[in-house]
Amino acid sequence: MSAFSIAFALTAVVGALLAWILHRRRVVVAADEIAATLPWFGIVGVAVAVGRTAPSSSLSAGFLKSPTVYLAVGSLVTGLWLVLDTAGVDDTSRWTVHSGVLVAIGAASGTLLAAEAIQMHVLAWNVVAVVLAVAVTGLVLQTVPDTRWSTHGWLGTGVLFAHVLDATTTGVGLERLGATERNPVSATIIQLGDGIGPSGVVLFLLVKVMVASFVLTVLDTDPDRAGRDTVTFLVVAAAAGLVPAVHNLTLFALTVR
Repeated sequence: MSAFSIAFALTAVVGALLAWILHRRRVVVAADEIAATLPWFGIVGVAVAVGRTAPSSSLSAGFLKSPTVYLAVGSLVTGLWLVLDTAGVDDTSRWTVHSGVLVAIGAASGTLLAAEAIQMHVLAWNVVAVVLAVAVTGLVLQTVPDTRWSTHGWLGTGVLFAHVLDATTTGVGLERLGATERNPVSATIIQLGDGIGPSGVVLFLLVKVMVASFVLTVLDTDPDRAGRDTVTFLVVAAAAGLVPAVHNLTLFALTVR
C-alpha cells in the first residue's frame, strides 16, 4: 500500500470518527460556523504547496496531497468544534475564524522559516500580487453596479478577492517568476488571451472576476441572513480561488530561485 493510500485511509477514519462524535453530541453547525471555516482553506493551500516539494514516497507527504489534506483540515476544524463544545464556548464562529487565521499564518511562517533559501525578489513579487488583488477587488466593488456585493457581505467580497488573488498570483508567476500553469482550463484561457491581446493574464483576470460576479448574482439569498446551504456554496466558491492562490504564493517562495 502506498504512502498516499495509508494517509488517506487514516485521515478518513479519524474524520469520520470526529464527525460521528459531533453528531452524537448534537453540536449544531450553523451558517456562521460554516462561514468561519474560510481561513482554514488557506492552510490547505500552504500544505499542498509543501507537499509538492516533499519526497512523494514519504508518509508525511501523503497527508499533504489532495484530497487527503482537505480531510485532514476538516478533521482539525471538527476537533476544534468538539473542544469548544466541551468547554461550553458559545461564540464558536469567532473562535473558528480567529484560530483559522492564526494557524494559516503560523503554517505559512513556519514553512518560510524552514525553507533552505528564500529569494527576496520572490517575496517582493508575492507582495505585489497581494496588493494588486486588493486594488482590483476594491476597484470592482466600487465600479460594478451589483447589489450582490453588499447582500452577501464579507463572504461575497471574499469570493471576489480569492479569485482575483488567484489571477494576480498566476500572472506574477507566469510573467515575472518563470512559473508554468498546470491547470488545463486556466492554461487554455491564458493561451487564448495571448492570441488575441498582449497578455493572456488579463483575460484570465477578467474571467475570474466574471465568474465571481456570476456566482454572487445568481445566488439568491435573504438580504438579512443567508441560509446554511447558501453560505456553504459561497465558502466553496471562495475556496476555489483561495486554495490555488495561497498555493501559488507558497510554491513560488519555496521553489523559485
